[in-house]
Amino acid sequence: MPMQFRGYCVDTVHRTVTRADGRVVRLEPKAFDLLVYFTEHPEETLSRQRLIDDVWDGKFVTDDAVMVAVYALRQAFDDDSRAPKFIETIRGSGYRWIASADAVEAPPPQQQRQRVPLAAVWAALIASGFAALVWAVLRPPEPMPSMQRTSELVRAHARGVFYSERTTLPDLEEARAEFRKAILIDERFAEPHAAIAQVCVRMIEIGSPAVETTEAEARREVARAMKLAPEHALSYAALASVQFVLDRDAVQAEQSYRRALHLDPSLPGVHRRFSYLLGASGRFAEATEQARIAVEMEPTSAGAVGDLAWTHLLAGRLAEAERLYREAVHLDPASGDALVSLGYCLELRNASAEAMGSYRRMMQLRGVPEDVIAEYDRAFASAGLPGVYAAWLERIRKNPSVPRFVLASIAVRAGRPAEALAFLRESAKRREPGTLWLAVHPVFAPLRDQREFGALAASSFHTR
Repeated sequence: MPMQFRGYCVDTVHRTVTRADGRVVRLEPKAFDLLVYFTEHPEETLSRQRLIDDVWDGKFVTDDAVMVAVYALRQAFDDDSRAPKFIETIRGSGYRWIASADAVEAPPPQQQRQRVPLAAVWAALIASGFAALVWAVLRPPEPMPSMQRTSELVRAHARGVFYSERTTLPDLEEARAEFRKAILIDERFAEPHAAIAQVCVRMIEIGSPAVETTEAEARREVARAMKLAPEHALSYAALASVQFVLDRDAVQAEQSYRRALHLDPSLPGVHRRFSYLLGASGRFAEATEQARIAVEMEPTSAGAVGDLAWTHLLAGRLAEAERLYREAVHLDPASGDALVSLGYCLELRNASAEAMGSYRRMMQLRGVPEDVIAEYDRAFASAGLPGVYAAWLERIRKNPSVPRFVLASIAVRAGRPAEALAFLRESAKRREPGTLWLAVHPVFAPLRDQREFGALAASSFHTR
């Protein structure tokens, strides 16, 4: 007898799942076996090893086989692992089927049934059979990817997520390539489309040389994600990033971030991105709250802790910012970004020698030659940090891949305000994302009394 869960029909005879919209999904054999096993053990936490023993008959398979089968079931039921309605992941323990079976009305008692002429019964059967045949022709069962292809899709998406959490262009390029692989396997899922849009935005933020094509891809992929899953939190989060960074529309971006968090408040990355918008808008208390929520969700993430430190730095709470940046460095001693941020915080606290030590560690991690580091050490000994920035500026100013906004921030710390303004004019002309921070970034405090800087800051946030 078919079972129904939240409007989805599970046919154990034909081994299909019929979705609420009438589409039929045929699952791979082991995925369907797993589904039946789940429904036979509702609300029970099932370890991966137990599933391997009972569903795979103890055969030698890895946890990946279970993960792939669970993924196929989630796609069949349009389930979201972050806000599950069917299969809940119990961290460190396994999975649990949480959907209750729909109540099915019992047939009326025999004595209350009306007699129907036999001819009418046959006519109804013939009509329904014809209708079923027409439906089968017009709407054939929607095939899911094979288990092998589904496994490849899951792995590609997982690798994309891994690389997307890093901060260099090569890593983000790798992430984009992996998400593209996932889409080539099956383009019906919104997640990799939304992920590519987010990666493209981040590439533009850190200085992608192919801005026009990267922006076009971000807009194209976010449109696909919204079309495939218009009520998915990740679709709205990607839309918000495009609206914030590319359209510079703070109002629309905030609405999209809030919609994403309403749909799924358990996404630390969305809280972090929302904190950027709030911080750039000068709403430091709200930015800190969003970043704090992300840290509570990912307490061992150096990036999340660094983002929280940034909100404190923007608000002038330098002691707390320093504490958090040190925690970020402790969590990830190989993070050059955390070391740079700590160095800048120490610089603001007038701890120049400690700041230089943090910068030196960053350069060593990034493979800067020792003779170049020695040159910076001599510049620091003779002219302090402004001398280091002057030497750094001369070394990189002719590199076209370095964002003009970065050059402006270095020039102002080198004590060259006129050059800083020239770089900012070029940065604004290029619509570099860094200009979104002009009004609040403390590095530009020496320029705030200049009329041209005020005009650049005022024009950085607007709707195109």
